[in-house]
Amino acid sequence: MTGGEGLARDDQGACFVPRTAPGDLVRAAVVESRAGYRRAELREVLEPGPDRRVAPCSHFEHCGGCDLQHMGDEAQRAAKLAIVIECFQRQGKLDVSELMGPMICGDPFTWRTALRLHAHPTGCYGLHQRGTHEVVRMEECPVMAAPFTEIILPWVRFLPPVDQVVVRLDGRGGWLLSLFGVPARLKMLKKIVGALEPGDAPAPGLKGLLFNNRPVWGRDYLVHKVAGHAYRVGAGAFFQNNQHVAEAAVATVRGWLDELVPEGTRQPHLLDLYGGVGLFTLALADRFERVTLVELDPGACRDAENNIARDEGAKGRTTVCQGDLAEVLRQTGLLPDDDAWRRAICVVDPPRAGLGRDGTAALLARRPAHIFYMSCDPSTQARDAGALVAAGYQPRALRVLDMFPQTSHIESLMWLADSPA
Repeated sequence: MTGGEGLARDDQGACFVPRTAPGDLVRAAVVESRAGYRRAELREVLEPGPDRRVAPCSHFEHCGGCDLQHMGDEAQRAAKLAIVIECFQRQGKLDVSELMGPMICGDPFTWRTALRLHAHPTGCYGLHQRGTHEVVRMEECPVMAAPFTEIILPWVRFLPPVDQVVVRLDGRGGWLLSLFGVPARLKMLKKIVGALEPGDAPAPGLKGLLFNNRPVWGRDYLVHKVAGHAYRVGAGAFFQNNQHVAEAAVATVRGWLDELVPEGTRQPHLLDLYGGVGLFTLALADRFERVTLVELDPGACRDAENNIARDEGAKGRTTVCQGDLAEVLRQTGLLPDDDAWRRAICVVDPPRAGLGRDGTAALLARRPAHIFYMSCDPSTQARDAGALVAAGYQPRALRVLDMFPQTSHIESLMWLADSPA
């Protein structure tokens, strides 16, 4: 399995077939041929393999939201571990099989806290059909946290019709709704809100309602709780979709810090790069004398500053730097001198593109003592890790996080040190 597609081989080479599982015997039709591989559509499962199951979601056959529900949970996890090992072998030229600890897992369902829905011609909403822009009318979503299926999905059908609906949940019953559509819908929406009694919410658990990014009722942010810290996250800011596994990732990094110095002892400086609203900053600040968060998105920086100001462990010793990572790291005053850089610890959590050439070069120019690299794409993480190892860093540990069960997306967390243990 790679990218959520099964891989078959014959005398014509490799062929990728979505919605297949290891050991399946299927009938498929080739729909695309390219140099080195083909892609096919599944027509019929003739003999199911040992890992195949009936998908728990009634929409799975058509919906493009999940691509692995036809496989058992343990089979999905085994496939993801194998993909990570292969990515590091291919893209990073590294054998990480001895570095990997047990996979970090949470609930295989009810984990997701954000989703973008598209309008269906009937006035309902859903996700795009796999491989098309047609919308699958949604009646349920087992991977979404409560109260999505029970309250939110039925309620949005009674609102003025819009093009898109973005749902965000805080994992504790609260939720935020962002509507996107033609301006004329706003007038109808204001009438609905205006008819409410003072103090009443339009729907149970709703914290805020926005239209084309402008608040209509309530607030424009949620407050998430992870590892004992509160995070204000604006309607347009990124936050991890799986809070339980995000908390486990934080605990993993804290455990790695314990291997460096005893708990209760502070390291000199933490750099939280691609820091977002401050997930790692708040969760790790008590282990450092100083913290610097670097983030490109100005909205996330505002949320981070708010979160830091309200957090006893982070306020007073944390600086937020808004800007491009490579440019910020080139600033001479970010840390006092080269020795301070060589004693610093970095957490990096870049987008799917990874650090890339510029980000990797910027880190290597500063050479922090340790890099904790969290990634949502093992191929770009492997590429970057290969470059760091070639420049002298040593891989110390690697954990795969089942952050996105029922999908082919993979999160992984790697520890690299500038000198051997």
